[in-house]
Formats: sequence, C-alpha cells, structure tokens
Amino acid sequence: MLDARLSLAASLYEPCDWGADIGTDHAFLPCHLLRAGICQHMIAADVSPKALKHARENITHAGLTGRTDIVHADGLDALTHRCGCVSIMGMGGETMAEILQKGQARLQGAVLVLSAHTEQALVRETLRDIGYRITQERLCQAAGRYYVLWRAEPGTMHWTADELRYGRYLWNEDAALLRGFCAFRTRVLMTQLQGLQRAAVPDEAAIQQVSAAVTFYQNKLEA
Repeated sequence: MLDARLSLAASLYEPCDWGADIGTDHAFLPCHLLRAGICQHMIAADVSPKALKHARENITHAGLTGRTDIVHADGLDALTHRCGCVSIMGMGGETMAEILQKGQARLQGAVLVLSAHTEQALVRETLRDIGYRITQERLCQAAGRYYVLWRAEPGTMHWTADELRYGRYLWNEDAALLRGFCAFRTRVLMTQLQGLQRAAVPDEAAIQQVSAAVTFYQNKLEA
C-alpha cells in the first residue's frame, strides 16, 4: 500500500503507455501504476545499485518484469522510451533542477509529477525556464513530514516572484493541512534564521530573505 505522498503522486499521473520514475528507490510507485493500469509500461530508474536491487525484487514479486525497464542511469538519461509521464521525487531541489535542466530535451513533452524536499522555489523557476507550467500544486503529510507535489505540463508560466517562492495553487488546500504546513515551515525557518544571526559574519541578504519567509508563513497562520 502506498503512503500519502506516493498516493498523491499516483493521482497526479497522466495515463500513458510508457511512464518513468526517476529515483525510484523500491519501485513502489511504478508497481502501483502498472497494477492500476495507469501506465502500461514503466521505466524504474535510479543511480543507486542498492536501490535498484530492491526495485527489481519488488517488481519481480509483483509479476511485472515484462512491463518494466529497470535502468541504472543518472537523471533523465534513463528515458529509453518516449514517455507520457515522468515522476521525479525524493530528492533536493538543487538536484532536481539540475536533472530537469540537463535532460530537458529528453522529456519530449512528457507530463511531470515532481516533489522536492528543499529549494522548491528553484524547481518552480526551472520549470518555467525549460518551458513547463505547473497545472496542479498539492500538499500532503506523511510520516510526520509535509510534502509539496506538482503536476507540470509544457507551456508558458507567468507567476509572480512570491508565487514562485511560496506557490500559487497550494493555498487552495485544506485549511487544517495548510495551518500545519505553515507552522512547520515557520519552525524550520526560525531555526535557520537563528543560525544565520549567530554567524561570525552574518549574511545580511540571507537574513533578510529568511525573515521575509518567516513573516509570510506567520501571516498565513494568522489569516
């Protein structure tokens, strides 16, 4: 059974002949997508041989080897077929942005399902820069953590600086979930701000940026 994060990712997937999961880990998402008939075939890719060993075991146990390409590759180099949908999850925003920038020509118009643990603004900016637009932006909680997920499709994206930094559609989510998310983000940013302020040579630009983010989330909590 998928957790809340992977279940949400599956709900954002575009039904297609070939899908791809980059950074697949145990291949739980590809197995679900194949069993549910959302994708007819999947590429399950990772740079970690250990992760691919687990992926192969799970795919074999599910009887899905004939419908799955298990690929050891870096980023979008894994796309051995033209895919209708590509998921990239479970990594930092800098890594994800680099993968999208380096491999954008391999996407060939595929719908994207993404979730970055950090640097979410950078991922939004990168999607805009490579000719994609976010069509859905969702929030979930799993194992005590909050996750932002996106569905993105080819197109033009005209978002303000604040929307790129904090999201546009995210704020239509369930109020209780948003309150928890904002409280969590405030705590994380306050810890970061205190560290910046204690530095031997404080980075005033960084302090100002983090302070603005704290204010944003606090205002959302009080709204």
